[in-house]
Amino acid sequence: MNKNESKYFKSAEKMHTALLTLLDSKDFELISVKEICENAGVNRSTFYLHYDNVNDLLQETVEAVYKDFFGRFGAEGPGALDIDEKNEDELFLVTPKYLMPYLDFVEENRKLFYLMYEKNEMMGAEKTYETWFKTIFGPILTRFGVPQKEQPLIMVFYLKGIIGVVTEWVRGGCSESKDEIISVIQKCIIKP
Repeated sequence: MNKNESKYFKSAEKMHTALLTLLDSKDFELISVKEICENAGVNRSTFYLHYDNVNDLLQETVEAVYKDFFGRFGAEGPGALDIDEKNEDELFLVTPKYLMPYLDFVEENRKLFYLMYEKNEMMGAEKTYETWFKTIFGPILTRFGVPQKEQPLIMVFYLKGIIGVVTEWVRGGCSESKDEIISVIQKCIIKP
């Protein structure tokens, strides 16, 4: 990477951080380009070199945050699963091993998570879910013998259910422990 590319990416990183910082104290709709630039220590011209508007910055920030999220799993993360090499117990992803990093991520990024949930169409969340389905969940469901025709419906149930529980947790200020939330999710999915 040359010096100009490095400078470009550092400016983008600063603006991601500025947006996340501002989201801690105010609603997204009230955040201006001027505030982002002041908080990031960059000029407006630098902002517009990178983005057309604050929504573009938000989308790129979400992508960066997702990358950080998946990095938390390390080599054993869901994106790195070698489905053919795992036994069925290891492919059951509603365990503390997989849910705890997700809940840590959500708790650290409450406002961003909530914004992503509220504006999932604008944020491209459906595309992300499609990718997860194709690369992770679809092959796992196939391995468990779930017919192809049923797989999208099962995924909607899992995703909407888990996201619904987590969203309520965020709305309540993350007052329940993560272990309690994992227990609730498991009770909804696993037979008692």
